[in-house]
Amino acid sequence: MNFDDVYDNIGHLGTYQQCVVTLIFVSTIFSVEAISMVFVGAEMAHWCRVPALANYSHELQRLVAVPWSNLDDPSTYHQCEMYGLMYERYSQEEILNWNRSKMILETTVTVSCTQWTYDQSVFVSTIVSRFNLVCGSEYLNQLISTIYMFGVLVGVTSSGAVSDKIGRRVALFVYMVVRLVGYAVAFPASHYAMLAVGRFVIGTGTAGVFLTTYVLAAELVGPRVRTAVGVSLQIAFSIGFSLTALLSYTVRDEIKYQMASMGGPAVLLLLLLVLLPESPRWLAVNGRKEEAIKILNDLSTVNLTSLPENFTIDDLNEEGNGVQRKNFVDLFKSPKLRLRTLVIDFSWFTCSLVYYALSLNIGSLSGDVFINTTLSGLVEIPANIICIFLLDSPYLGRRLTLSGTFFIAGLSSFICVPLTIYNFGTASTVMAMVGKASVCMSFSVVYVYSAELFPTEVRHIGIGAASMFARIASMIAPYMGTPLNSVWAPCSSVVFGCFATLAGLLGLLLPETRGHPLLDTIDQAEQYQWRKPVLCKDKMAPVERRNADYNMNTVGTHKHSDGESKSPSNDENSNDANQCSRC
Repeated sequence: MNFDDVYDNIGHLGTYQQCVVTLIFVSTIFSVEAISMVFVGAEMAHWCRVPALANYSHELQRLVAVPWSNLDDPSTYHQCEMYGLMYERYSQEEILNWNRSKMILETTVTVSCTQWTYDQSVFVSTIVSRFNLVCGSEYLNQLISTIYMFGVLVGVTSSGAVSDKIGRRVALFVYMVVRLVGYAVAFPASHYAMLAVGRFVIGTGTAGVFLTTYVLAAELVGPRVRTAVGVSLQIAFSIGFSLTALLSYTVRDEIKYQMASMGGPAVLLLLLLVLLPESPRWLAVNGRKEEAIKILNDLSTVNLTSLPENFTIDDLNEEGNGVQRKNFVDLFKSPKLRLRTLVIDFSWFTCSLVYYALSLNIGSLSGDVFINTTLSGLVEIPANIICIFLLDSPYLGRRLTLSGTFFIAGLSSFICVPLTIYNFGTASTVMAMVGKASVCMSFSVVYVYSAELFPTEVRHIGIGAASMFARIASMIAPYMGTPLNSVWAPCSSVVFGCFATLAGLLGLLLPETRGHPLLDTIDQAEQYQWRKPVLCKDKMAPVERRNADYNMNTVGTHKHSDGESKSPSNDENSNDANQCSRC
């Protein structure tokens, strides 16, 4: 028997696992730190600050000192220039009765701002106002998001090795502490560099916590509910996405907002997550058999079930036996695997680019930023639920679901182009939400699809490479909104539409994997005939069960040193969970 067979006796999702998954679900809600930049880094209307006019209303300050940016529209004003007048020389009466046409002459010069006043009608403060990221320094605002995403990249690439080395539970504690250290650096930051370092550390810690808890959840539940648990954690992320808007609507100060939304819960979760058990699968693999048996016994006791009589860890078959691990270069040595690798990498890149570009630039959409953010998170919930049914649909499956959702995302982006040009703001926002829901579905599909396309020899490195492309795209995403649209208003929509449409077309080149066994070697993947899916008698049976029942003679059977045949191993759990699509 293999480790997953144990859950047939002790329960796939009993009371014990329900408590653990609930705690991880709550933890995931507070893992949406990347989305907080919608509010933490929100742009604020601003104009030059004139110390001599500080005691007057904002309207009067702009009337007296700030040039109009559009002479035909007095409500518009320059945000980076002011008139070069000595306002200390004017009396209070002259200021209060200021006649712009008489006081401002054609020869009056304008000068660049050195200080700014910010409109606090929407936000009391953001990092834009704290560090004056305006008037030529706007790129530094997007750079903070890029630095954060670079931290996520470090967290994603390091968490697997760290948790494999020291255990899921200890790794979780380490990354939570790293996250808290990042908050301690970023919250009181008085210099931009200090903020950047803090955000990088927060990104590393948040990604490490998210992925480690994701793996732990996948290893503590049985295979029959593993997909559902994975999707539920995606839904938790979406709930957290929406809650950021609700909290930001209540707390308009960026430092207080970060402390309330992330810092406080992180301290609480640090205390709660130490109650989580270690993964019995990890303990067994690392030779800590007595500890693994103890956790399995605790699990069965709480679930009111029992382990098989006289059960020992030695009764379990060693997973992955006989399968040789490859390296990154091996992904490109054979023609079919090379094509699949390139298509999957581009799909991950496109998903991450469009998803984070739409998420981080919600403030540029027409309408209220708080409502738009809430809706942007809520549309993901039904999208993820629908994915569960589409993935196992005999009519669509993985391949057509992936391409179809990409096509819908691309079409909605192209529809946004004329809507943006002709200022149909509400309609443009609606289509952006359609695109967001579609690419969210693509994201959910692509990492499941990836785990099934890559053979065991290169599954970990294949999904790891794809995830790295996704992280690179997320580092580019902050510049795909306002900075790109400053060149041409619908420019970002055109880019999203082209990437999504191309990804949809390339997805049609992939084989359908629904109902087929997971393959072990590159040779098998090259020779295997991806035809009509193998029907599974038990609809709830996991892919592992299908592998065991499927006759692998068509692609070769592994022989071990004892001469006995063994069904292909399956590391779907460790690799699929290790590379969650969003973190």
